[in-house]
Amino acid sequence: MAVRIAAVVAVVAAVTFTSVLPAGAEVVDQDFEHDTWDESPGQTLAEAIDALKEAHPYDLVDVRGLDMTRTQRVRGYSGRGLEVVIPSGGFRGFGPYARFSERVDEAWFRYYVYLDGFLPVSSGKLPGPADASGTTSAKGCKPSTVDAPGWSARLMFDTVGTAGASTGEVPIGYYLYHLDQAGNCGDEHMFGVGLAQQRWTCIEGHVRMNTPGQNDGSIEAWVDSRHVFERTGLAFRRPGEDLGVREMWDNVYFGGSFPTPNHLRLVIDEVAISDTARPGCIDPFVDDNHSVHEGALTELYARQLLFGCREDRACPDDDLTRAEFATLMHRVVGAPGGPDAFSDDDGHWAEKSLDALAAAGLVRGCDPPANTRVCPDDPVTRAQVAVIVRRALSLEDGPDAFTDDDGHWAEAEINAVAASGITRGCAEDAFCPDRTMSRAEAATFMVRIDDRLRSVEVLSPLPDWPPDGPPPPKPVEERE
Repeated sequence: MAVRIAAVVAVVAAVTFTSVLPAGAEVVDQDFEHDTWDESPGQTLAEAIDALKEAHPYDLVDVRGLDMTRTQRVRGYSGRGLEVVIPSGGFRGFGPYARFSERVDEAWFRYYVYLDGFLPVSSGKLPGPADASGTTSAKGCKPSTVDAPGWSARLMFDTVGTAGASTGEVPIGYYLYHLDQAGNCGDEHMFGVGLAQQRWTCIEGHVRMNTPGQNDGSIEAWVDSRHVFERTGLAFRRPGEDLGVREMWDNVYFGGSFPTPNHLRLVIDEVAISDTARPGCIDPFVDDNHSVHEGALTELYARQLLFGCREDRACPDDDLTRAEFATLMHRVVGAPGGPDAFSDDDGHWAEKSLDALAAAGLVRGCDPPANTRVCPDDPVTRAQVAVIVRRALSLEDGPDAFTDDDGHWAEAEINAVAASGITRGCAEDAFCPDRTMSRAEAATFMVRIDDRLRSVEVLSPLPDWPPDGPPPPKPVEERE
C-alpha cells in the first residue's frame, strides 16, 4: 500500500542560474525577511501598514488592511516567504505596488511561487510590472485613455487543469493592458504551461516599453529558466505620455465579478525587478554542479523535501545515514506519527520520523530479530533503501534486473524497485547492493518516488462556475 496520496503534476527539474547585475543597476528586491510584513498585535492595522511602508527602501504604495490580514510570513524559498490567502467569498489576497525610484523603459522581474491547495475555478492575477498605481486605468476592465493613461503586465492564472496545464496544475500567462487590446479588459496570453502544487516555481519576465507612438514594445516570460512566451509589436504609451516601467505590482487576486468559492493559498518569495538585466533563478546549492544528480537535488529543494546539509550546501557525495533517509521518506510518504519504537534514538533529531516509519511498517530496526535498535547514524546501503522503498510503494515483483545481487537477501526488493523505474542501477547490469547510498543518489530516488505518489490522486470536482444570478457587490477593500 502506498502511504501518501498527492496531487498529479508533471514537473521538469529547474535549470537555475544567478546573474551578476552591472554596477549602477537598480533592483527592487523583496525577500520578506523583515518582520514588518507580519501584522503586529501591539499595533493598530493603520500603524502596521505605516510601519511596513516606512521600513522598506522602495516606495511601497496602496497597502490595504486585507494585504496585512490575509498574509503572514512562513518558510519561503530562501528564508522567509509571504503566505497569501484568498478566503472563500473573497477576491483580494495581496496588492501593493513596489515602485522604482523613477520610471525606466525596460525591466526584468523574477519571483518564486508555491501553490498549496490553490485550485481556482476561474481566472485571476499574479504579480507583474506596471505603471498603474497613479491612474484609474490598466485595471478593473478600464483601458488606458488619453485622460488616464496606464498599462500593466501582471501574470494571470486560470481554472486548474485547463489551458495546457496538467491535472492539478494551474495554467499561467500574461494579463496585459496595452493600447491595442481587444476589449475593455486586459488581453489574456496563456503560456501553455502550468504551475504544480506544492513546488517552488521560478517565474521571470521582461518588458520593453515602446517608442511613444510606435508599436515596438515587447514582453516575454520564462518558467524555471525555460523561455515560454514572447510578444512583440506592442504599444503601451502614446506620444507625450510620461509612462514607463514604474513598479512591480505584487498582485494576488481572484476574478472577476464573483468571489472565489474555495480557499486559495500560495506563498511568494524572492521578488525582484531590475532595470538592467535578468535577476535570474537562484541555485539553492553551490556544491552540486559537478553531480549528475544536480537536477534531482534542485527539484527536491523546490518541492520542500530536501533543505541541504547546511545553508546553500547539499553535500551530494556524502554517505546518507539511516536517519537522513528516514527523514526524506517521512516527508515524501507523509506517514503519521507513531509510538517510541527504538531504544537508541531517544532525543535524536530524526526520532519522530523513525517512529513514524516504524509505525507504518517501513522501518524495522537494525538488530533483527529483536529490532529494538535503529542505528540512526549508520550509513544506509542501497539494498536497505530498496527494501524500504518497496514496502512504502507496495511494488509488485519484477524480473531479474542486475547481475551483482544474485542470491542477495534483498534481491526481490531490488528487482521490484528496478521494475518500477525508480532505480536504474549503479552501472551497467549492476546495483551495488551493499554500497552506501550517497545523498545525491537518494535525491534521484526520492524524485521518482514522489512522482509516483503524486500521480495517484483523484481531485475533488470543482464547483459549477459561474454561479447563477447577478454577482454580489464588491467591497472597496476587495477591489484591485
